[in-house]
Amino acid sequence: MTTFETFSAGSRTSRPRTILTIVVNCAAALANRVRVWKNRRQVARLLEWDAHMLSDIGLTQGDVYCAMAANRDEDPSIQLSMFALERRFAHQAQTRDRLSRAAELRARHR
Repeated sequence: MTTFETFSAGSRTSRPRTILTIVVNCAAALANRVRVWKNRRQVARLLEWDAHMLSDIGLTQGDVYCAMAANRDEDPSIQLSMFALERRFAHQAQTRDRLSRAAELRARHR
């Protein structure tokens, strides 16, 4: 018994396209490593700031130390952004809560 295998032109990937894909993926990975390295250096510079300067951007020194303690492959600037956003949202929620409680108290004393 004889069997024949047929392939369409679209199902077979060309070798140059595969090599190009590998090169593009390696370049993207290298660019990502460089970006993470630069961001780590920038975050490390935040350790030189005093507490008032850090609080102006919504961070504490503990946040910076925590972000720098992360794995070297992780971008600490993303974690710092998350810390600042969480703190801002928590502050906004506390403000809304205080305003609603103040409105309740005013309504009771009328």
